[in-house]
Amino acid sequence: MSAAEESPLDWAGLGRAIRLDRAARGMNQQALAAAAGLDRKTISNYENGRIPAPGRIPDGYHAVSRVLSWPPGRVDELLGLPSPLTGHGAGRSSGPSIPSTPIELYPSVMAFARACSREGADPALRDQFEEAAERLLLSLPAGRQSSASRADYGLAAYRPHGWSEGDPSVPADDAERIQQALQEHRDRRK
Repeated sequence: MSAAEESPLDWAGLGRAIRLDRAARGMNQQALAAAAGLDRKTISNYENGRIPAPGRIPDGYHAVSRVLSWPPGRVDELLGLPSPLTGHGAGRSSGPSIPSTPIELYPSVMAFARACSREGADPALRDQFEEAAERLLLSLPAGRQSSASRADYGLAAYRPHGWSEGDPSVPADDAERIQQALQEHRDRRK
């Protein structure tokens, strides 16, 4: 059993949230690292869901949450811990952080699939489930999308490993498409 399967905390989900929020703000890893007083490699480790030494949440996560303007307790909620403010874990608080749109719910769907695998579910079924969830997300009609476009979903699903800067496996046209989609997303939010 790998370290990722042994941790009851959702480090991968927290990493995805950091990556998506950073990208939505038009920041690269270096800019986020500088603003949080961290090293770029640390941000990369966070975004990739690397599990820290057991015992406590590293202070760097809280520095990143402040830079990203997350409300207090958001790091704990994303990890699945009870929020120090509400006493509720992720998805159970009565505040505005309850996911309600398909793009907000998608990470929870993926976490569910991983949890089933950890408990012994058929990995092939998990893969089919994740693929079906992605197809469902991509099938949303343009008028029913709330915070991201159909192209945004496709980019997120197309090469999830390609978000890190300097990844040689990401062709230049992918980087251009990602930057263009992020700019379009920012323009729509204005």
